[in-house]
Amino acid sequence: MASESEPTALDRGGTALRQAYNRLVRPHLPYKIGVFNGVPARRVRLLDRTDEFPEYEAALIDAVRETVEPDDDVVVIGGGYGVSSVVAARHAGPDGRVVTFEPTQERFPFIEETAALNRVDDRIDARRALVGPGVKLDGDGGGADRVEPTELPDCDVLELDCEGAEADVLRELSIRPRTIVVETHGCFGTPSAETREVLDSLGYDVVDERPDEPERDIHVLVAERRSDRSLRSLLAR
Repeated sequence: MASESEPTALDRGGTALRQAYNRLVRPHLPYKIGVFNGVPARRVRLLDRTDEFPEYEAALIDAVRETVEPDDDVVVIGGGYGVSSVVAARHAGPDGRVVTFEPTQERFPFIEETAALNRVDDRIDARRALVGPGVKLDGDGGGADRVEPTELPDCDVLELDCEGAEADVLRELSIRPRTIVVETHGCFGTPSAETREVLDSLGYDVVDERPDEPERDIHVLVAERRSDRSLRSLLAR
C-alpha cells in the first residue's frame, strides 16, 4: 500500500496525461479571453480550467498602479503580454502615453491586442525591440530592433521587467524619470543588491521592496529620484 506522501499509479498516470496534454494538445488550441489582475487578455487556451488570475504579476502590477499618475509618460521595458502597459495607460489617463518595448515575436502581438481589448490602444505605442543586452529572452527575439538604453524616450515612470538585464540597462540610462519600478532577477545572474547599488549611483532611493519569488531573488523595487524626495522634504517643513 502506498503511503500518503507516495504517488499512486493513478496519480502518476494523471501526471503523465497532464504533461502529454500540455505538450501535444494545449499549444494547438485557440485562445480565449482571461482576466489577469483586472486586465482582460486573450492568452488563455480554450480548454483551460481557469481564466481568472487575480494575483498575476501582483508585486509589479501593484507598484505600477501606485506610482503612475494622471498625464504621466511611461516607458515599459519587457512588455510581456501587455498587462502592465494597460494598467499604466489606465492610470496615466487619456493625456498620458505608454511606450512599450518587447523583443519576442511570440509575445509582441499580445501587447497590441491586449491594448485594443481594453480600449487604450490610442495611448500605448508598442515597439518590437530589445533594450540592452537581453540576458534571457522568453521566446524568439530574431528580427527585433535593438535600442540602446541611451535612446529611451523621456518619461515620468520607467518600468523594467527584462529578465536579468535590468542592472545593465540602468547603468546606461541617460534619462532620469521620477520613479523607476524594476523587477530584479537574481536567478539570472543579476542580484537584487546589484540593482540597488546601480539605482543608488544614479541618484535614486529605493522606497519600497516587494517580494515576488524571494527564493529565486526576484523582487520588485520602487525607486524615487533623490532630488525630488529632498525637495518634498524641504517643502513639508
